[in-house]
Amino acid sequence: MIVETSGISQALKRRRQQLGLSLARLAGRVRTSAATISRYENGWHRFEVYTLQKLASALGCRLVIGLEPLSPEIAKPGREVVVRRIRRLFWDKPLQVADLREHPQWVVRRVLELGSLADLQALVGLLGKGAFLQQVACLRFYSDKTTRFWAAMLAQEGVKCRKKSSPKAARISWLR
Repeated sequence: MIVETSGISQALKRRRQQLGLSLARLAGRVRTSAATISRYENGWHRFEVYTLQKLASALGCRLVIGLEPLSPEIAKPGREVVVRRIRRLFWDKPLQVADLREHPQWVVRRVLELGSLADLQALVGLLGKGAFLQQVACLRFYSDKTTRFWAAMLAQEGVKCRKKSSPKAARISWLR
C-alpha cells in the first residue's frame, strides 16, 4: 500500500512549531529521540502507527488514518498502455487496441499463459475483475494443472465455469 507521507510530515512539523516545541522537547514527551522526530518531519516513509499515536497525543491532536479510492485514471490503465505492455506476448500477430474488444479471450489466454504478474494486473485493471473472470470462465487451457487452478479460482470468486469440455477431455474424465 502506498501512503501519502508528505502530508503527515508537514503536519507534524507545523503543529510542533505552532506549540513552540523543540525537537528535543517533543522527543522527551514521546519518549523517543530527536532524530526520530526529525526523520518523521522530513519525509520519512516508514512511519510506525504506535509512534504516530504518541506524537499525535503529545501534540494535542487526534490521529486519523484513512483509505481513499484511486482516481479512475490511475486505477484503470488505458487500452493503449496495456497493449504496449503486453504486445511482446503476441509475436504471431501484432496486437492492436481493437483486439482487446474484438478478441478478449485470445488476449486473456495469451497473458495467462505467457505474461508476468504485472501483465496480468494491467489486464485486470483494464477489463475489471468481473469481466476478466468471465473471460477466464470461457477458456480452455492446454494443461490439466492450469485448468484445475482456474476452476478453483473461479469457484472461489463465485463465477460459474462456462467452458465446454472437449470430447477428448470428457472421455478421459469419464474413464477415471
